[in-house]
Amino acid sequence: MATFKTCVFKNHLRKDGTYNVKLRVTHNRISRKISTPYYVEAKYVTPNLEITDKELLGLCEDLCADCRKICRELGFTINRMSVDDLVHVLDVKLAGSEDFHLDFCRFWREQADTLSPGTRRNYIAALNAFQRFIGTNSFDIMHITSRLISEFMAFIEHEPSQRGSNRKTPSKLKGAQKSRAISLYIANMKAMYNRAKLKYNDEDYGFIPITRAPFSKIRLPEHVPAKRAISLETLQQIIDLPYRPDTTIGAKRYNLAKDCFIMSFGLIGMNSVDLYTCQDIEDGVLIYHRKKTCTRRADRAEMRVKIEPMIAPLMAKYKDPFKKRIFRFYLEYSNPDALNKAINKGLQMIAVELGLPALQYYAARHTWATIARSRLLKIEKATVHEALNHVDLKMRVTDMYIEKDWSVIWEAHTKVLALLKWPDK
Repeated sequence: MATFKTCVFKNHLRKDGTYNVKLRVTHNRISRKISTPYYVEAKYVTPNLEITDKELLGLCEDLCADCRKICRELGFTINRMSVDDLVHVLDVKLAGSEDFHLDFCRFWREQADTLSPGTRRNYIAALNAFQRFIGTNSFDIMHITSRLISEFMAFIEHEPSQRGSNRKTPSKLKGAQKSRAISLYIANMKAMYNRAKLKYNDEDYGFIPITRAPFSKIRLPEHVPAKRAISLETLQQIIDLPYRPDTTIGAKRYNLAKDCFIMSFGLIGMNSVDLYTCQDIEDGVLIYHRKKTCTRRADRAEMRVKIEPMIAPLMAKYKDPFKKRIFRFYLEYSNPDALNKAINKGLQMIAVELGLPALQYYAARHTWATIARSRLLKIEKATVHEALNHVDLKMRVTDMYIEKDWSVIWEAHTKVLALLKWPDK
């Protein structure tokens, strides 16, 4: 039988001289505390921490009575519940579906803080856009409707840039960029809405305060990723570019960008964050877990890349002298973002020199895949997917029973590298 008691605790005295009244729940000889909406001034608390405010005592007795009523409604089910299960049921049922309120912005930010740094940035960017749209930092989840979401989508489409001097000019996002921004922000918002439903709706006990499904009527613009691959000829031009004397920050970024772009291509599209963090080499094979997808994969997105002779000199050039990691980038840049930013600034200079409209670090990865699938090599799409550490949802169950044959990927990679002319050193 569960028991309930309201109480205050000496070490919970607030700066304003009040105590928050706690509801102590004891079930199966284990106790838990729930914060209540009630507060009591210190002058109404005895040295033995007994509450003397009669009006508050009446509210506390009503609260305990409500808890006992909920337990009666649970019937024999309560015997199979842990104290934490019971606390969860009390927490959601005491709120009441009619009186349920949740600050969606606060919930969104708290949930984003549990995600990996890269993913968190995307969710916080979407949250910031939503807060600019509503003009405040808080919003009740019960007020989210399909109409509101549609208006938010229109806001994203026309909002001025949030960078530098462009803040007051109309949005210049066009086509794929515009649809990508809308799709990403709304998808993030929907994911957080569903998290709230998962946390606060309890179908097992008939408590469903968040009943709406406002995203079911929303149709996101179709997003086709921009083709960022460069031609084989352009890649060869980058390989052949002469280095600049390391006398300025710009020259250092230029040389860094050239080397890291080539290393990324030569390591089957390795991302800058993985260059920054990787730590293991065994028998000439670089082993790492791809940061972008490691939390979404049963194998933690393990990747094994055979180090080919034409890439080995570049890797040696940037090796970690302390042997804590493979590369020394962590000694020169405070975090992976700083490294990636320096690389992309250098790539902008390379793009200007080669007469390219733009050049991003991620193009190395796209270029590897494009060359592998080209008419020159015709490497199977499944092999390319594996080499890039992608997941084919149709093959996910099958992959659980098949050990990955890295030699197939390495053979494909050897063929890709053989199409280029590499310097002797």
